[in-house]
Amino acid sequence: MSSVDVLCGTDREMMLDFSSLCLKRLNSHLPLRLFLSPFRPFLDANVHKEIEKDRLIIEHAAEGFGKEGPRPDRHVERLFEMTKEVDAEFLKKWSGPFLSIEIRYDDVAAVRKQRIRAFSDMVHDLLSHWDEELSFSGIVKKTYTQNDYKETLGQLLHLYTVETKLLGGSLVAPGPAGALKAIFSGRVFSIMEEAACEVADMHARRAYMDGGGATGVAGTKK
Repeated sequence: MSSVDVLCGTDREMMLDFSSLCLKRLNSHLPLRLFLSPFRPFLDANVHKEIEKDRLIIEHAAEGFGKEGPRPDRHVERLFEMTKEVDAEFLKKWSGPFLSIEIRYDDVAAVRKQRIRAFSDMVHDLLSHWDEELSFSGIVKKTYTQNDYKETLGQLLHLYTVETKLLGGSLVAPGPAGALKAIFSGRVFSIMEEAACEVADMHARRAYMDGGGATGVAGTKK
């Protein structure tokens, strides 16, 4: 597998673990469980949309690795526009008479760009220590401390949860379907933040296990 495929695969694994844990915790709250049930396909599709955006970031960062040094802001702007195209395809599929979604990009631009920039920098850090003879776990150990890896994974997930909370205000669903907004407010954000910490810790520990396989993508250099 190429480095891009490995990085995309590890990111996908982390995001699916995060989504699964969030839904499990949300389902433990009866009022939220009643709201979640009809919208489960939408929520599942949403996390795959985010995985697709992450692939764009990874591919773009890998393409420019070693060519220009630190990623200039113009690359962040370009990737931001590319993620909007992914959003547009998603909205075209899911918007309808009972669920209207209009993303106010002025509300989310700063957070999304911060995550794009951080993700790109971290991909560069990993690639700078890439060794085809090592497992992904070995590359992580060569590049980051376990605590730094955990903290930065948590930061990536935190930025994702903040954007998700902001995007909740973009949902317009008439009648009973309007209850979907409830999953993005109050207690729900706390649940997502708690899940982010747990998943980051889980993937960092997995990476540092002897013989550990591929996990997430991120970290601060030693």
